[in-house]
Amino acid sequence: MSQPVKTERSYLLMLFGLPFFLVGIGFLFWSVIPTLYDGWRMQSWLSVNGSLTHADLVVSHSDDSTTYRVDAQYSYNVLGRRFSKDRVAINSGGDNIGTFQEDLGRQLKSLHRNKRPVTVFYNPADPADAVLNRDIRWGLLGFKFIFILVFGGVGAGIIYWGFRGKKTLETTQATSDKPWLTRPEWQHGVIRSGARGGMYAIWGFATVWNLISLPAAFQFTSVWHDEGPVALFILLFPLVGIGLIVWAIKLTREWKRFGITPLTMDPFPGSIGGDVGGEIQLNEPYQPGMVCRVTLSNILSYVSGSGKNRSRREDVKWQDDGYARVAPKVRGTALQFRFSVPQGLAETEESSSRYHFWRLNVELELDGVDLDRSFEIPVYNTAQSSRRIDFNSSTEQPAGVPRITAESLLPLMQNGRSKTLFYPVLRKPGRSLGLLVFGGIFAGVGFFLWGEAAKEGFMLYLMASVFGLVGWGIVIGAVYSAFNSLHVNMDGHTVSSTRSLFGLPISHHEYGYADVLAVESTQGMKSSSGNKHKIEYSVVAKLPGKKITLAEHLDSASKKDRVIEYFENEFLQSASTFEID
Repeated sequence: MSQPVKTERSYLLMLFGLPFFLVGIGFLFWSVIPTLYDGWRMQSWLSVNGSLTHADLVVSHSDDSTTYRVDAQYSYNVLGRRFSKDRVAINSGGDNIGTFQEDLGRQLKSLHRNKRPVTVFYNPADPADAVLNRDIRWGLLGFKFIFILVFGGVGAGIIYWGFRGKKTLETTQATSDKPWLTRPEWQHGVIRSGARGGMYAIWGFATVWNLISLPAAFQFTSVWHDEGPVALFILLFPLVGIGLIVWAIKLTREWKRFGITPLTMDPFPGSIGGDVGGEIQLNEPYQPGMVCRVTLSNILSYVSGSGKNRSRREDVKWQDDGYARVAPKVRGTALQFRFSVPQGLAETEESSSRYHFWRLNVELELDGVDLDRSFEIPVYNTAQSSRRIDFNSSTEQPAGVPRITAESLLPLMQNGRSKTLFYPVLRKPGRSLGLLVFGGIFAGVGFFLWGEAAKEGFMLYLMASVFGLVGWGIVIGAVYSAFNSLHVNMDGHTVSSTRSLFGLPISHHEYGYADVLAVESTQGMKSSSGNKHKIEYSVVAKLPGKKITLAEHLDSASKKDRVIEYFENEFLQSASTFEID
């Protein structure tokens, strides 16, 4: 029987969004609509020659921009009556959107200087109502629409989410003993991915980003004229905007093809000290040779920074990956998976400033649009096993996929009883290049700001120092990542480990098998892209007072466990041989 669901609306959030919404509505009703109305009604006005009594282009400078405003006064006669007005265009005030103000100002100044007549458009029903230029400035109107969509849209969204609220279940004895039942979306053990919500979120973010960056792109020419090459930084924002639009289109195509992909968990909930498994229903015809990759991650979500600089981040704490078993169904295809999860990991926690959760990523390559879904799933310390799924995804071997063994994971060469592992330079060239470019950009910005600081003062020196230190730190890390190598040799009695940089040894360790107290893993490089995380493990030999690296770049918990077992057998078997001898 379903638990009663209650909705907790956030009136404080709705109140927070109201000013943003009102700003957008204000621009619409007090600026955009009047502009369109004036432009429409002025098209039927009559015209008459008038005389300019004053014409000037007022230029206003600030630290960030230069604005222009046409100031003019003119007189004209209608049916023997003389009128004097100063309305130049539909919109009053100054701006720097396009070159309208500058062009019109130069034109009127030339007419005034040469004492030539100017065309005046007047309202035949009220001749005192007149204007010199009745063109609708679509560029300025578009700029105002940006404010309407950004402020009004953001405000409306905040109000909507506050009114929509958070759906929770009425707490009972059953739900207090089983906290996973307090989430309505988990109540029946069938979980939906966040694909649709993610698609809407990316479209919203892409729209806001492009609307905000568009005015900056319009100002590129004027900024180049005033500031020079620094204007090139402006182009980064619309380029990012284009990337966001491409991403949103990709997500839309995926949603249109696959729709809802419900996940039925087995066991429910997923179990620490047991299994995390289930079956995903896919409304896609089964095709032989389908290969579906699945990744299970335990993630810490936390808020970093303070004040306006607060942001939410994710840190992956444990991860395993492998393959789902793809099976035909009467309606579509089933993707089955199961992972064995060790004890000691964090359970799913309620959302807060700092909490743990579990995410399942599913990737299936197909002709055309690929499946790429993620699910937030409940995982608790219940030590339960799967009832229907009897294989392990970390050892599943689809047709055509090479079998994973410890030997296949290691750069291993054997010569008699001697075994050598060699991790060469440039073993992760893409990562190193990415770090080098990223760090180079930061260092370049720091260098540029340092040059500008001589004119701007202390704060720019501080910013330049921060950018420079971060940038050069990343560059040094990228160089080390690219050009260090590791050489490990095992001859059955001793292990030697040599780390080199540019071919020159920077550390060397040699020790006997009997000195190894344990073989363990450590976490290495972490990276993320969207809601996908990658964590690398290293395997180390624990010695008295130190740890020596044996293997690197293992990208899942099951892989590092295989490698740990390999080294344990290597050292233990050799130790047993010594004792027999």
